Order: sequence, then C-alpha cells, then structure tokens
Amino acid sequence: MTPAVSFPPRSVSTVAMRKEASELRKTLKPLMEKRRRARINDCLNQLKNLIVPLMGKDNCRYSKLEKADILELTVKFLADVPKMPTNDVTVSYREGYEACLQRVSALLPATSLDQQTSARVHDFVQQSLRSSSPSCSTCSARASTAPSPVQHERLLSLKWIEITRREKRARVTPERPQDAPQAVAQPMWRPW
Repeated sequence: MTPAVSFPPRSVSTVAMRKEASELRKTLKPLMEKRRRARINDCLNQLKNLIVPLMGKDNCRYSKLEKADILELTVKFLADVPKMPTNDVTVSYREGYEACLQRVSALLPATSLDQQTSARVHDFVQQSLRSSSPSCSTCSARASTAPSPVQHERLLSLKWIEITRREKRARVTPERPQDAPQAVAQPMWRPW
C-alpha cells in the first residue's frame, strides 16, 4: 500500500497576492495603452514635421494631416529616395578605411603605449595611408562585397540627415547672418 501524497493547502496569502496582482494589471493596462498611443502620436507628429518640408509642402497648410496621410507621405518620400549605387562600394570602403587610419594616427599620441610600439603603429598607419588601400586580404575581400542591409539603412539615414540639413539651410531667414559655408560630410561606410 502506498502512502497517500497530500499537498499543503493553498495559503490564503498566495491567493490574495495573485488577486492583488491581477487587479494591479487591470488598472495599469489602460495607463500603458494611453502612454503607447501618446508615443505613437508624438512620433507621427515628428515624422510629419520632417516629411512635409522635405516633400516641398508648406507646413502651415498641412497642420491637420491624418495619421494615414503622414504615413503615405513618408512612403512616397522613401520610394523617391535614390537607390544606393552598388558599384561605389570599394571607394566608400577605402574612404572609411582612410578615415579610420587618420583617427588612429590622431589618437595615438594620447595613448599609454611605449615609444617603440607607438612608432611602429604610426609607421604602419602612414604606410597604409600612402598605399590608400587596406593591407590585409580579408579587408580587401570585404570591400568587394555588396553592402549589407544594415549598411544600406545607415547610408539611407545619412542621406535623410543630409537632405534635412539642406532644407534647414534653405529656410534660413535673410535677417539672420548666415554662417560661413562648412564642408558637409559625405556619407561613407566605416568598417566598424
């Protein structure tokens, strides 16, 4: 004969805690939903403020756009953004590689490397800059491949930023003195 296994009765405190947690969830759910809707509406307003000027429209005339209209304008704008040329990948890679080497060269004196190691790294950087191409075969192989979707997205976002800057510069009023023109950084792929 096997002894009967008896489970301890549920404690009243566990049931009460579950009930309290359930009630808390019920009260927090509408608040979380309200916050989520507020975030969505804020993002849509920001998107509208970015897209309407880029589409060449007057922001005052389009102050009361519906959410669907804002999304449609965004889709149209993104569809009109020129596709990234794939034949320019090696040039872009080389520019990123050179920028990286220049940054290393600039930061090298601030490191705690001994003088001999620092001199060797500096010589390597200078030699690599003169050759203007990556020194390892792995890097060269990576340069010849097509960009990943993440890299493509980064380039698109850089293009978006550049267009936004151009639009902001175009909106400068004549009363304000304009700053001296500054060189706009070209979008480039970086190896990191």
